[in-house]
Amino acid sequence: MNEYQGHLHFVANNTLTLDKGPSAVVETLPNPADQLGHKHPPVAQPSWKEIAPKLESPEVKLRIADMLSRYPQAQGALLEVLWIAQEALGWVPREAIRWAAGVCGCSPAHAFGVATFYTMYKHAPTGRFLLQFCRNISCHVMGAPDVIGYTEKTLNIKTGGTTPDGLFTLVQVECLGACGNGPVMLVNDEFATDVENGKLTLKPGVGLTPERIDKILKWCYAREAEFKVEPSRDALGGVVNGHKGHSGAPGASAKSQVADYAPPCPILGVKAVASEAGVTLTWKGAPEFTQIAVERLEGSSWKSIGAPGLKDKEFIDATGKAGSEYRMIATSGARVAKPSAVAKAIEKAG
Repeated sequence: MNEYQGHLHFVANNTLTLDKGPSAVVETLPNPADQLGHKHPPVAQPSWKEIAPKLESPEVKLRIADMLSRYPQAQGALLEVLWIAQEALGWVPREAIRWAAGVCGCSPAHAFGVATFYTMYKHAPTGRFLLQFCRNISCHVMGAPDVIGYTEKTLNIKTGGTTPDGLFTLVQVECLGACGNGPVMLVNDEFATDVENGKLTLKPGVGLTPERIDKILKWCYAREAEFKVEPSRDALGGVVNGHKGHSGAPGASAKSQVADYAPPCPILGVKAVASEAGVTLTWKGAPEFTQIAVERLEGSSWKSIGAPGLKDKEFIDATGKAGSEYRMIATSGARVAKPSAVAKAIEKAG
């Protein structure tokens, strides 16, 4: 025997051949691909004709039009469009990825790369209830291996498998972002560590236990009895009417914000000290400033008397004297800050 899987490290679906005879390494554990359910066996791909009715329905078209109106470039909506396809089909077959690429105006290769990069997209049909267990460090130290093993034994499947009745698929995933509830899982798109009042719950500090796994599985069986087909759900939140779209998107009616909708911070700590050389101003500014102006009060109006450099530490008004009042105004690009607090020149001490 001169072959074994995963020379040096295990690689799912990869076989490496040795040219120096059999290895002395004896495998005592299952291939990690088998343990974690990451193998991707060939999946029968539906034709475009088979999936077109679901992707070209009026409802999907409305959602797609809404999504595209939110982005100045259609490609920006690719993640959401792929998700809409998965909502409609239950997974993202190759033809659905090609369709998403056409909708978003990018290449099928780019769309495929995106769809295969993010683990939220399913590339094979799954059971009605996709049980996604977090296996990352926080959940691991809180007992994730035990609850995963308990679930596998209860459902009589291994990680990556689907029950014969098509109800459950069990997988292990990376961090679900609910570390305070470790161990934690998703049932389809919902976090779940317990069931209360007929609903899946995720209360602070409540993690999975074998007893809570039993309650969650019981909830799934009850839901299957009540709804023969899983009710459609929209993880994106549905079409938001009246948002008017991105100002640069086709057909959108939204207007861009005016240039000074978020002005930069004003100049702070302005001080004015009078001496024989005139009045010396000092201040504190932000690195975002692109221009600084100094104004002096003359009568009842402010007059611009100079523009110090952005790296300058002081500005001297040679004609200024004790009692003169000054303010400074900063600009950042097209945005103008509010005037600084007024500083009244005082005589230099000593």
